[in-house]
Amino acid sequence: MADIVIRNADVLVDDDLVRADVIIDQGKITGLSQNQGLPEAAQVIDAKNLVVIPGVIDTHVHAREPGYTYKEDFLTASTAAAAGGITFFIDMPNTNPVPNTLERFLEHRALAEKKAVIDFNHWGMPTVLEEIPRIVAAGAFGFKFFMKSAHYPYGDDVAIVDHAQIFDTFQAIAAAGSRCLVHPHNQSIWKATTERWTREGRHALMDWNRVTYGNNDIIETTPIAMLPILAEAAGVKLRILHIQGRQQLRVVRMLKGAGYKFVCETNPWAIVRIDPTGIITPEDTEANFEALRDGTVDLIASDHAPHTKEEAEVAVTQNAFQSVIVAYPLCEHYLSIYLTEVNAGRLSLRQFSRAASENVARFLGLYPRKGVVRVGSDADLAIVDMKGEAVLGESYPVYSKMGYTPLQGKKVKGLPVYTIARGRLVMDHGKVLAKPGSGKFVPAG
Repeated sequence: MADIVIRNADVLVDDDLVRADVIIDQGKITGLSQNQGLPEAAQVIDAKNLVVIPGVIDTHVHAREPGYTYKEDFLTASTAAAAGGITFFIDMPNTNPVPNTLERFLEHRALAEKKAVIDFNHWGMPTVLEEIPRIVAAGAFGFKFFMKSAHYPYGDDVAIVDHAQIFDTFQAIAAAGSRCLVHPHNQSIWKATTERWTREGRHALMDWNRVTYGNNDIIETTPIAMLPILAEAAGVKLRILHIQGRQQLRVVRMLKGAGYKFVCETNPWAIVRIDPTGIITPEDTEANFEALRDGTVDLIASDHAPHTKEEAEVAVTQNAFQSVIVAYPLCEHYLSIYLTEVNAGRLSLRQFSRAASENVARFLGLYPRKGVVRVGSDADLAIVDMKGEAVLGESYPVYSKMGYTPLQGKKVKGLPVYTIARGRLVMDHGKVLAKPGSGKFVPAG
């Protein structure tokens, strides 16, 4: 007897939609049946008029635990993820304390093991070089740091700004055989510009946008140009975060065309306006779609970033230059945002799934165990209704502890109906069924 049989589905198998039944047992896909006999199953899901795709792998989730659990925690973040068709997530290390030692990384893991409803891991913070190999040995997939210093509320313990220190960090991570994610930022130009603008009385959100994305976006394009050169010299596997817009993409294409090997990540706010995106023209938005279609941008992640309404309001109106507070819960809505664009013809379902699942699994070294619908792969699946429609924040609720979304009222077409993670039905028509602590730590290796 199988655990689950999914009947009558259109299944995304490699590049094609195939009418098939999916057989799941002991956490694995054990069969893809076409007009063949099916085993008895403990649970049968009739997926007529629905589509089975690989579960989304979200490797950019700010779960806020430990230290900022009034915004989010591992239970609420993983619940939002399960509701949104996400089957495995990795949370970001801008916490308090940051996981920059083995002891702190293990404490981080222990907190998630008590609460998470889907499988998980954590990016480490590589600010203590001698701890890097120990964190890798404990199962971390890699590390993440900001290049922006002294930004509220996290402070300098999440930042590495000096280029020599960045190079040393890359070398230490490479020696441990691991990966590094970097939030690009030119701190010196930012500091000089924002200090001048502050003296002039400019400190609100739109000023933040003008500083960051004006002047050919030099705040972020200059470090994007530098990072792959350092990474190649150090031999580290590099992923650059928050790629968006024409200026950044021009630099990325130039470097990739010259043979530099690195991975680029984009986020939903690069195609859906959420301030401060910096995507201020339709041409920028179309450039982001084209980069996903042609593979210039390798993968997508949500950048789920919960903050309270009060924090977001202060950041928008008073201290935008000093903060990174822009509130957007995206785990629960991320899949539907992109399925809406698939329905509109801007991406194919295959192009989206490749960027949201397959390429992420490849970067993590988990492919083909994850990121694909294939016999022998993990039963991590999202079953979606491509014709289903909802309104974010209304008929499609917010599961995050934030309780609201700046995309309130946005109409989406394409909804996750079921989420199956490690062979367990964890979400059914918006109701998250999995219990706290049922998610497991998935180690690298």
